[in-house]
Amino acid sequence: MNEVNVCSVAEAAKALQDYNIIFNTDGEVPIIELPGMKRNDLIHGFTTRLGGVSKGIYESLNLGTRLDDDHADVMENYRRLGRSLGIDETGISFPNQVHDTRILVVRNETHDGKTDATTGGINGGVTAESFGGITDATRDGIDAQITDVPGIPLIVFGADCVPILFYDPVNKAIGSAHAGWRGAVNGIASKVVRTMGDEFGTNPSDLIVGIGPSIGQENYEVDRVVIDEVDKCLGTVAEASGIYIRRDRPDGEERYMLNLWELNKAVLTSAGVPADNINLAGICTMKHHDIFFSHRYTSGRRGLNAGIICLPMSL
Repeated sequence: MNEVNVCSVAEAAKALQDYNIIFNTDGEVPIIELPGMKRNDLIHGFTTRLGGVSKGIYESLNLGTRLDDDHADVMENYRRLGRSLGIDETGISFPNQVHDTRILVVRNETHDGKTDATTGGINGGVTAESFGGITDATRDGIDAQITDVPGIPLIVFGADCVPILFYDPVNKAIGSAHAGWRGAVNGIASKVVRTMGDEFGTNPSDLIVGIGPSIGQENYEVDRVVIDEVDKCLGTVAEASGIYIRRDRPDGEERYMLNLWELNKAVLTSAGVPADNINLAGICTMKHHDIFFSHRYTSGRRGLNAGIICLPMSL
């Protein structure tokens, strides 16, 4: 396992200054925002590993609730995240991600003013040992969520996989998706677009999409099995457009460098989302492993980063 020396917030700000992002350090937890999604008071952002209290391999803002991190530390991390974003962390709708394409429609079911566990909210869950909705059977096998209910934050986790956030400013609806290579080639992004259309009347041309920090092409080596699935998804356009680049090893084995950002972008544009409406953070989590949790860099011994999106209550 590679050791990680976690950087400071000031060092992170310097390292990320040339990316097309807003590195918001106004709260306890630094949040990465995408300029193209800063509209209509939409609450959105992507976390780093900075600003929390977790220790060891989970230093410091681990948001993974099913890892071996100290429970009290994870709860404190969520409280800090909630204060920094201005959301009720006890109402976050949690997915139990499995690299599939199932989508949960989060409904407006409430209990004592908080999101009910049946919708996946934690219902006071950062003070509950079970984290409420996180253990709810409705969470199992969910890699994307959508809602049109103001005040319910949707969360998506990753530690190299691609977090995607969706916003329909016309019908006031949002979505989140976890899109590693399996989810991408099986069209999870396009399925979110289609399901938002079915549920909320979303027109793909109105969608604003954010693709957050995740592993970049320069660090994402895959084998032919993965590339075959990419070709099935996109056809010959994938290699021609540079979505993957062949790099043979000295031993003769075929290897490819895959661009998950452009793969998901191609899936989105094929679903009707204008390319200009797709905002890329363009930040590689493995390259910046001192700022983000990276599964590949640490051989799986890590916490989880997150993407968050929430409709403001004023809508």
